[in-house]
Amino acid sequence: MADHDDSTRTPVRPQPFTLYAAGGRVYASNSDQKVIDLGELARDDSGAFAWLLDGNQQRGSGFTEEAALGDLAQRLRFLWLDGQFTALADARAGVNLEGATRLDIVLDELEPGERMYDATV
Repeated sequence: MADHDDSTRTPVRPQPFTLYAAGGRVYASNSDQKVIDLGELARDDSGAFAWLLDGNQQRGSGFTEEAALGDLAQRLRFLWLDGQFTALADARAGVNLEGATRLDIVLDELEPGERMYDATV
């Protein structure tokens, strides 16, 4: 077997995104300024927020609005989110994000050891 030379690998590039909470939905924008609707952000009877992604039904609950975006950000992977930007229409025309709760995040294109495809999508 041949040795693998890691110096020929494409370097991992961090990619910036912004998550938004607006109008009961979670949105994301990328460096091209495309905005997509990722899913629901709803307040439950106790006043806590819960998020639910449309694309894979992943969810989290029991948060403030800001903490809900933080929880979501910790669970996002680049390949899944990048696929959503490819699959979904730009939502900029239908949403006002001015004054919305927002969280700027950076995701590496591929984590160490991550495969080039994502079987969990």
